[in-house]
Amino acid sequence: MKLSTIRNVRPAKAAAVLAVVAGAIFASVLPSSADVSAQSPSQHGLRIQSPAQQLARGAAVRVETLATCPANWSGYISIRLTQRVGSDVATGYGYTNFVCTGGLQTVMVTVTAEQNAFRASTAYATGNISGGGSAFDEREIEIVR
Repeated sequence: MKLSTIRNVRPAKAAAVLAVVAGAIFASVLPSSADVSAQSPSQHGLRIQSPAQQLARGAAVRVETLATCPANWSGYISIRLTQRVGSDVATGYGYTNFVCTGGLQTVMVTVTAEQNAFRASTAYATGNISGGGSAFDEREIEIVR
């Protein structure tokens, strides 16, 4: 093996070691900055949870939601429920005001039946978080007694 070939290998090894060290430093810093952004979300998010709790023999339903938005932001969450009840349809609407903590939080919304009572069964829920920003969610949920 020639001496000139050995000299060319050393700088390549040094560059490889430097790249590994730089990658390790970058990887150790990256999770801490990602954690800060997760604690202070800049966008709004909403997730309707299942099951929901039937109240007053179906006159209302308590729906649990998970919300995220910037700290000290004030707004509201609205929920609309629709459910097939025999040959008819039960519908209802509810909303609640709240102040965001800056992290993921549980917000309960009571939906009042507008026509027909809700039953312990499957319903379709749509939800919106709004006031300075917005997010939307829709899904089938179970109503339980």
